[in-house]
Amino acid sequence: MDFSKIKLANERNSHVTKRLNRLNTWQFFKVIYRENIWRMFGFNFLMVVCLLPIFVVLMLGSMHTTEIEQTLPVLNSLGFSTGAWLNLEEHFEAQIQQSNIFFGLMTVVSSLLVTFMLSGGFAVIRDAFWTGKLSAVGVFKSMGMGIKANVLYAFVSTVVTALSVFGIYSLYTWLRTEILWLAIVLTVLLSIVALLLVLYLMILCSVSVTYKQSVLQNLDDSWRLMWLNIFPNLIHLLLALIPIALYFVFIGGLLQQIFLIVVLMFGGLYFPLVWQTHMMKTFALFHPVEVKKKKQAKAQQPEALQEEATPAEEQPQPAKSKKKGKKTENVIADSEADAYALDDDAYATDEDNKD
Repeated sequence: MDFSKIKLANERNSHVTKRLNRLNTWQFFKVIYRENIWRMFGFNFLMVVCLLPIFVVLMLGSMHTTEIEQTLPVLNSLGFSTGAWLNLEEHFEAQIQQSNIFFGLMTVVSSLLVTFMLSGGFAVIRDAFWTGKLSAVGVFKSMGMGIKANVLYAFVSTVVTALSVFGIYSLYTWLRTEILWLAIVLTVLLSIVALLLVLYLMILCSVSVTYKQSVLQNLDDSWRLMWLNIFPNLIHLLLALIPIALYFVFIGGLLQQIFLIVVLMFGGLYFPLVWQTHMMKTFALFHPVEVKKKKQAKAQQPEALQEEATPAEEQPQPAKSKKKGKKTENVIADSEADAYALDDDAYATDEDNKD
């Protein structure tokens, strides 16, 4: 595959001053948490609102299953059902299957609100990644620009993802009563296909919200980016989806309540932060912003004063870089968690690159 055909042209960054972010995801989170703590909680609440209908439908489905179980006759209980109920198991499975289909379709509908997370949420993290502040231009402004740029991609991605999950589950529940081994094999294979499909759609949303290109160019760039770093992409997608798995692991009991409290505090922010930060670092390979030392500010002084003030051997040098084929990758040292607060080089502006 020819990765040199990846264009990623026309960045949507005219409304901010682009700066180089050399922090990892955890360090980046601590920066925006420290600098914009209340706006971060507000943004997290907006993202939780996008996910809330899904959790509500899942809880209603679980409650309905419990109600079905309570309506079944209890064998040999005092005064009730002293005999066996013929075809009880078949009746129960039919009731559960009907309930699952109904609430599954309701989950697909309720997931449509995630469209705003995949467009507005990604745009907020995009701007925060460039500026180091969650609210450099305002959370609502960033979300509005992201929705305007990416709402159609996000809507299609949400619908396809929700229908894929529902379709795989429905196929398994129908086929397991006929041929169990075939149901398991098909479920595993279709789950792998669905994971790759979701990965491609998430990359497509990230590309669309970050670059202003034609639909065909977005589709082509996303396809090549998916295979460029296939394993890191898969790992970061799975990491971003961890809260969903934890919900089913902790379902019921005290752990689920603690988990829900954590979700209300940080859960809505988690997915767009982990995924979009990974994609922004991938995009930086194609449009790097070079970092320069603070001492280069002295270069703006008159040459005579600069030579008098700074010995020749102490003259600042630009950040080193190495070439790989047609692309240039910056050699940047890792920064500490509080690099943004203590060191201006944690983020470097585009203007610093101009000689």
